[in-house]
Amino acid sequence: RNSQFMLYFFKGFVISTTLISIILISIIATKWGYWIGKISLDTFLNAIFLTIGVGFAEELIFRGWLLEEFKNQYGLKKAILSQAIIFSFVHIGFDLPFLEMIRILIGLFLLGIFLALIRIKDSGSLWGCIGLHGGLVGLWFITNNGLLDILEDAPKWLVGPGTLNTNPLGGIFGISLMIFFCFLFIKILKTN
Repeated sequence: RNSQFMLYFFKGFVISTTLISIILISIIATKWGYWIGKISLDTFLNAIFLTIGVGFAEELIFRGWLLEEFKNQYGLKKAILSQAIIFSFVHIGFDLPFLEMIRILIGLFLLGIFLALIRIKDSGSLWGCIGLHGGLVGLWFITNNGLLDILEDAPKWLVGPGTLNTNPLGGIFGISLMIFFCFLFIKILKTN
């Protein structure tokens, strides 16, 4: 049973690694960022803490408790949409320009849907969601703090909103990736 949980976590982490890698390769290929590849011990430990801590805490709240509460009251489809809406609004930076704020809301809404689909695919287990969510947070933290030097004038459609620490899921490229992965997992769920 523990090995099954670890397998779900690992699969989620692999998906997060794939998403971050696609974004990193795109940034480097377009020369809007340059590989540095230096990670301090503090940065590495902080990334591990973010991966496990944020992934576990937020997934317990959003895909664990909130999704189940909404599912019991309104059914699965409305539950998926409702928890994704709340998830996106909780994470929004209201100090962003309006269009950037809308894009980050869309990206995080799609991430909330994708994480719910992962939980459904994993027979109700949260571990895949924890691996995916935590991986995205931890890997992007390492990216912004040692792996990559993203140019200040890098396009928001690619690196996402923000200045010091961007969120690539709020860029048009990240939103497109989220749409692709959501449709891919809906198709996978329908064939199972």
